[in-house]
Amino acid sequence: MPAPLVLTRPWPEDAPVIAEALSDWQVARWLTAVPWPYRPADAAAFIDGAGLEEYAVRQDDRLVGMVRASGSFGIWMAPFAQGQGLAGRAAVLALSRRFRNGAPVIEANHLRDNAACAGLLARLGFRPAEEVMLWSQPQGRLLPGLSLRLTRADFARRHAIRLTTPRLLIEPFQPADLPDLHRIATLPEVASKLLLFRPGMTPGDIAPLFQSDGLLPPMRLTVRHGGHVVGSIGISAGDPPRVFYFLDPALSGQGLGEEMGRAFLAEIKARFDPPELLADVFLDNQPSRRLLKNLGFQRDQDRMLSSLGRSEPAPAAVYRWRRRL
Repeated sequence: MPAPLVLTRPWPEDAPVIAEALSDWQVARWLTAVPWPYRPADAAAFIDGAGLEEYAVRQDDRLVGMVRASGSFGIWMAPFAQGQGLAGRAAVLALSRRFRNGAPVIEANHLRDNAACAGLLARLGFRPAEEVMLWSQPQGRLLPGLSLRLTRADFARRHAIRLTTPRLLIEPFQPADLPDLHRIATLPEVASKLLLFRPGMTPGDIAPLFQSDGLLPPMRLTVRHGGHVVGSIGISAGDPPRVFYFLDPALSGQGLGEEMGRAFLAEIKARFDPPELLADVFLDNQPSRRLLKNLGFQRDQDRMLSSLGRSEPAPAAVYRWRRRL
């Protein structure tokens, strides 16, 4: 498997790499706003003025491109990183952050003859809006182009979180999942470890908790094993968000909880770059406490916590994960 991509701020030491990439005419010719010829001083000036929604795309700590997801979307990849699907993944990460910040629509432009960009934008869910004339700084002239728009709904239909691990499939909730999720979550031994479930609840009682397009928090995704629904994992809205999960106890002791948690948290971190995450756990839930420890969470604060699955509040703890600087 290729190394995962991460988005970071562009750093001053990235200037030589950026200058080298944008000195390639086959990269620069499709970008309307970059100077030509492109020099190290231009890269340094760009880094100094880069906005908070302009990201360096890195693979194994190596800069492979840049992506912007502000009011308008833009992306370029270094020549050695093209043709590997990296632009699509970088775009999904950046656009997910933009939509989480509340943007209803994102715009993009591309030169008419830029077939690679046109294909990428179509795969992301952008729709053509109008034909435009774009000033190309590298080419020093007006050129025909296309303006496009992307809505959250169109993006979610294509790029909601869907993860495949060696043994699990983690994907957005479907109404057909409800009977199995209801059966598991209302088992006494499961509900007593959760906050919002209790034995005796009906499928209709719990259905609103799972309604999500699987793109942005809050969400609860369905976990499948061998084609069967075996649990759920999700994250709340808010800052910091809380992580919650459950698995069918018939599958305990197989390491599926950690497999599920690692995959889900890796995607949440890549898409949204949260500074910290929280999880609530009852102190008598030793398997969950071990799981959180293995996932990098630390016990942070003890408290009494109420659960619909318990007759009275019980000792619990808040576990906290913090991003490493």
